[in-house]
Amino acid sequence: MTRSARFLRRALGSTAAATAVLFGVTTAEAAGKAPAEPEVLEIKGGSEAYYYPPTTKGLKPVIMYLHGRGGHPKEDCKKWSRVARDFGWIVCPQGPEDRGGGARSWANNPEAARQILDAAVSGLRAKYKGRVQTRNNILVGFSEGAFVAQQVGLKDSQKWSSWLILAASDRYWMGDTKKDLDEARRKIRRVYLLTGENDGVAQNTNRAGDMLRSAKVPVRVNIVKGMGHEVPSDKMITNYRRPLMWLTSK
Repeated sequence: MTRSARFLRRALGSTAAATAVLFGVTTAEAAGKAPAEPEVLEIKGGSEAYYYPPTTKGLKPVIMYLHGRGGHPKEDCKKWSRVARDFGWIVCPQGPEDRGGGARSWANNPEAARQILDAAVSGLRAKYKGRVQTRNNILVGFSEGAFVAQQVGLKDSQKWSSWLILAASDRYWMGDTKKDLDEARRKIRRVYLLTGENDGVAQNTNRAGDMLRSAKVPVRVNIVKGMGHEVPSDKMITNYRRPLMWLTSK
């Protein structure tokens, strides 16, 4: 341990706190503590959503996480709270299809998803007023959630101007994609596509990145070596914090 690190440890009172400052993670993350239970947001006409407030006050973006088919939104939200709370409100809505045992699906229905997302933002805004952004928010979608996020983001790119798409595919856009991207590109601030190299959609992710570049949308594509369809929970901070930093930077 260097002299400066020893001084920082004495000043902060613990190895975990020193690690948090040195490496940009919260003390809870450094100490390996499980996050608290998420708060519950009632959704008009739909199932409740789960959320965590940001770690700092003031006007913050909504980071909307869309689970995969058969995903467990409440448990997913606990994992994402360790990654995303420093950047904004982490909100985890539930897809309209109940698969039992807490598992949900979006039923391949982007329009139903859009209504749920709109209701979640409106409900959060009503509860916390000026602390919640109504535009230039961030969509995060995994697997079936990626399918939904790519379509909702394209159709409502003023509200969802930044995307983190996990396991993206060029086949997830319907209709005249070139025309839709040309119309939306001035509203889309940034897009980050992250897929494991062993995922069956890795090449589709590259093609989706090419389509975004052709439309002059700022995009980064990361095909992660050695990874499959899903990022292991103990690798989430390593894989997701930098994309979120890029998406939220001015």
